Amino acid sequence: MNPNIPAYILFSSHEPERQIQVNEIIKHLPQVEIIEPVFPKYQNVPFLKRLVQKSKERTGTKLLTTEIGVLMSHRKIWKKIVALSKLNINPANTHYLIFESDSKIIDLETLYNQIEMVKNNYELFFWGAWHNNVSIKKSSIQAAFQNYIIGTPLIKSVYCAYGYSINAKAAQKMLDATNKINYPLDLFKHYYNINSFSIGAIKPEVISTWQTTESTIRAVNMWSRIKHFIIINIFYIRNQIKAYFS
Repeated sequence: MNPNIPAYILFSSHEPERQIQVNEIIKHLPQVEIIEPVFPKYQNVPFLKRLVQKSKERTGTKLLTTEIGVLMSHRKIWKKIVALSKLNINPANTHYLIFESDSKIIDLETLYNQIEMVKNNYELFFWGAWHNNVSIKKSSIQAAFQNYIIGTPLIKSVYCAYGYSINAKAAQKMLDATNKINYPLDLFKHYYNINSFSIGAIKPEVISTWQTTESTIRAVNMWSRIKHFIIINIFYIRNQIKAYFS
């Protein structure tokens, strides 16, 4: 069964090696709309150097130009969602799935079966986050079935943007929160206000990444992979403990 979930995927002609991955999503969600992402390497981004400097002034760390591109790309989609809401194209609680070009749907049936529950309880929902290392607060568990749990994630454990869904209210809130360049998009803890909109997550992941193509955001080498593995495991243990008592 296909519940006709509206969806967007960020995919550019500058990444042809990901065409096969994108085709897999289109096969399951033929209604998906392809959105051209912002690649500062290939496109003119007005005041790009100034934006990089502003991020340094506001946070102490310069954003990579590619990170600015990612943020601008997702903002393009949020603006479309808000515009559709103003035209009353879909119900207010409609969730729009958002993919990146290396996203991979792991469990389509669970995605189909849970989308109604998700849109009735959450405004921003992570179908995959931090490569399956999201931590869900024990007291918040909304659903438990098979080997899955759904609930409110510990916000510090939510990274990445390769598989989430969002409604118009949360899209507007994210547009407001990201109006000034500061942090990378995937550091949601800097953008999320618990009083603004409800946030949820599922574990294990229903959407993940192929991890078969190079990152378009930053260069990856053996040392960065090792460091990433160590950081994830250290913080995952901490987050799991915090989530258990939350």
